[in-house]
Amino acid sequence: MLPQRYRLRRSADLKRVRTEGRGRRHPLAILVVRRQESSAITVDNGRSTKNVSRFAFSASRHVGSAVVRNRAKRLLREAVRAHIDQVEPGWDCLLIARPQTPTATFAEVETAVQQLLSRSHILSRRATDNQNNA
Repeated sequence: MLPQRYRLRRSADLKRVRTEGRGRRHPLAILVVRRQESSAITVDNGRSTKNVSRFAFSASRHVGSAVVRNRAKRLLREAVRAHIDQVEPGWDCLLIARPQTPTATFAEVETAVQQLLSRSHILSRRATDNQNNA
């Protein structure tokens, strides 16, 4: 599970990411990113979310039934969780599942998420260098 401070949950924040963010597409997912505003920094349970990037996950009914949509979101969430320490702080991100996501393997989804984060230029330089060397 993604730690709470890395979650983007307020509907106003999600709407702002959708309308003002820039998107990148991959056959398995869409990533929409937006730089956090300094005034949008909140404190959750005594912790400031200033120095972290926050993520939200979505899947429309085109992806499939509720069970299938939840599987797609779980795959995306786990792929982000595995690489959360490589993401530059200060970004709000929305990952949207596509119809091919639930049938893909975890390795394929993980690669797709890494490519999307890299193309959006929000992976740290160290992570990008490691990815190029692999």
